[in-house]
Amino acid sequence: MQLTNYTFRVVGPDDDAQLQELLESDSDFFKISNGAPPGSAEAKSLLNDLPETKGNNDKFVYAVFDRSGTLVAVFDLVRGYPDDKTWFLGFIFVAPDNRNMGLGSHLLEAICAHVKQSDGAAIRLGVVRENFRARALYDRTGFRFLYERERTHANGLTGITDVLERAL
Repeated sequence: MQLTNYTFRVVGPDDDAQLQELLESDSDFFKISNGAPPGSAEAKSLLNDLPETKGNNDKFVYAVFDRSGTLVAVFDLVRGYPDDKTWFLGFIFVAPDNRNMGLGSHLLEAICAHVKQSDGAAIRLGVVRENFRARALYDRTGFRFLYERERTHANGLTGITDVLERAL
């Protein structure tokens, strides 16, 4: 994957602390998405959570670094989910100081190009309905509404997630 002025790297277990620090930089994001501030194991969850039908060889977690080597974003992709030609973008997070500069749009375009080069035909994702900024980003970058589903958070609160998809 390429993006001018940024480098990408697949992350692993040794990156837990740096990822955790990034994720804890915006507790409001997690309150909207999960109904609670980030937990102490958010990075481990990001690295390990998978749909039941998929294995570790289908999941890719990428760290994004700026020119100075600072971690500015993270995202994960699951290959072949929910079908063989669709990839699932399970999570995308841009550091608060790096928002509103077009990075999210550029990341999504790089992700789409990567998936297409890997023989994917579409990218699917879920966005919590109250995450208006993320939804606006996805709408601007060509994702279309498929359906909604109710989701129960670990704290027992429920919310609506919109499932979106972009054909490649």
